[in-house]
Amino acid sequence: MKRRRTTVLAALATGALVASLGLIAPASGAPAPAGASRTSAKARSDIALKASAYGTRLTGGQVPAGSGMTAFSVISCSVTPGIERTNEVVTANLPSAGTVSGVTTRVWTRKSGASLHSYSRSTTAEVVLADSPLGKLSIRGVTSLSHAWHNATGFHAETSSSIGKIVLTPPVGDPQEFDIPTPGTPIIVPGVAQISLGASNESTNSSAASAWAAALRVKVLATGTDLVVARSKAVAVSGVKHGRFGGYSAGTEAEVLGGVLTSGRNPLSIMPCQGTKGQPLTRSDAHVDLGGGLVVDAVSSSQWGKRYDRRSKAWERGSVAGINLGDGALKIDAVVGKATVIRKAGGGIVRSAAGTSIGTITANGEPQDIPIDQTIEIPGVAKLEPKVVQRLAAGLKVIALRITLLDGSGAVIDLGVAKTTIRR
Repeated sequence: MKRRRTTVLAALATGALVASLGLIAPASGAPAPAGASRTSAKARSDIALKASAYGTRLTGGQVPAGSGMTAFSVISCSVTPGIERTNEVVTANLPSAGTVSGVTTRVWTRKSGASLHSYSRSTTAEVVLADSPLGKLSIRGVTSLSHAWHNATGFHAETSSSIGKIVLTPPVGDPQEFDIPTPGTPIIVPGVAQISLGASNESTNSSAASAWAAALRVKVLATGTDLVVARSKAVAVSGVKHGRFGGYSAGTEAEVLGGVLTSGRNPLSIMPCQGTKGQPLTRSDAHVDLGGGLVVDAVSSSQWGKRYDRRSKAWERGSVAGINLGDGALKIDAVVGKATVIRKAGGGIVRSAAGTSIGTITANGEPQDIPIDQTIEIPGVAKLEPKVVQRLAAGLKVIALRITLLDGSGAVIDLGVAKTTIRR
């Protein structure tokens, strides 16, 4: 089934990916949009272009915390058209769901005459749900494309989605092909899954355009897990001429070494290009299981940014109420990381990590005294590095507490992560 497909979108839906497995990297030789010049001269404007895409994402049910997004690609905020990023995953396991293969994503920005365009495309070749007594369910050829742009007549947005086929292969007998679901009418494969069309949205006003599409949603009946397939989003927004906000915050950010941890940034807040107009934005997770015996409670991220007449100010804040490693071997409470940045009208930057703090730490039942600027090691458990601060050209990054596990895996977990930038 196809929705909102246009000639322009169809022409843009092609293009080879050159990214290596699991990497996000610039691509070359991509086709230019219809009617666009093939020159890649970059020119700044007060229109910011943003785009993101992923192949699949799992939530709910028995899914561990970071089972998140496959082949994630992103352009967080660009005032310079001509940027392109791609990602590819050949095959990946979907915990509590099955496997996915042939995932490709592409996000790119272009300038055509006086028009500025942001594009996002996600394609998943095949999702195979976990085998059941009824057989194997395969969903093939799922694609979404989102497009937001600004031209002489204002802001515009459009989306397109398509689904190839849905096939059930029983243990004995010929494969059975199902009809593509229609809006409001899901397909139910008894004992296996409920398959529904995803959703899309195109919104415009005098200062922005946003387009996003999720081609397909699948609920795995045995586990209650929800699976989103082929998600794309494109945004064009004005009002960034006198300073561009950036950065992110997260309660936890884990580096996978030795296969112990499976989590990325949770929950992730990304600063909008234009700031938050003086309103705090917050995301939170009540309980996050990072794997490897590491459980985190009340994880949150928040951000704030505002542009004044003579200065711009922003902050990011990541926090964790409590962490439990190894069933009580290490307990930490009240971890907060905060990065504040002020850019003055003359170009000067003020950076501050004020508000970064760590509560109590207990190792094997014994309270630990950890100065905010001193690393300590708990033998056989972990090395703790408080208040890791990185000065950036346009801002500041703060990690309230970095934990390196001493179980031989070398896994690193950052708690209370905040990064804030304000560029010219």
